Amino acid sequence: MTTASFFDAGTLGLLEKLAVFGQRRHEVLAGNVANIDTPGYRTRDLPVEEFQQALREAVAGSGRSPTSSGAVSGGQSPAELADFFPARLFRAREADPSNLVFHDGNNRSIEREMMEMTKNSMMQSFAVELMAAQMNLLQAVISERP
Repeated sequence: MTTASFFDAGTLGLLEKLAVFGQRRHEVLAGNVANIDTPGYRTRDLPVEEFQQALREAVAGSGRSPTSSGAVSGGQSPAELADFFPARLFRAREADPSNLVFHDGNNRSIEREMMEMTKNSMMQSFAVELMAAQMNLLQAVISERP
């Protein structure tokens, strides 16, 4: 197993996808806030539910990668992970019209955007902290620390 495939496979690969999704979604939500007073602007978002479903399917791995103990490792190759996370999951689209449309054609809700940004930030921080913990564990194993 090469170094690149080691870091792209398994939990680290999934956490990376989660962190990238969080970063991209933050950019889209920040754009919504920046355009809060733009006439005719419609809020945009990434397909969160579709991403969550892809994440569930990737974690399940369809039983493709059993470890020697028989448990699913989630150790898909980068190509297999790409199958679960197509580029369309990282592209913004007009958000569902859950807000009122104002007279200027904008469907703004600063409260909703800030709430979504906060939830997204917490999710992304969680993914990054887990990645850091796994890297620290790997470093401890390599350096033979207890």
